[in-house]
Amino acid sequence: MPSSPNPDRSNSAAGLCSDCLHARTIESAKGSSFLLCQRSATDPAYPKYPRLPVLSCPGHEPVSKPESHR
Repeated sequence: MPSSPNPDRSNSAAGLCSDCLHARTIESAKGSSFLLCQRSATDPAYPKYPRLPVLSCPGHEPVSKPESHR
């Protein structure tokens, strides 16, 4: 089964990680998917593989920031 180069992060089951700039989908050789928090590489306060769904995270940064209303 081929893997997609751009995994779909719209899965709301992941909570905030589904649209976070620091989340990366890792796929195992057996086909299981895991969300890796890339902030964990530089800050030990963030778990490498957070328990899902993540409902609050001080490091959450949406991939695309919403436009401000004038």
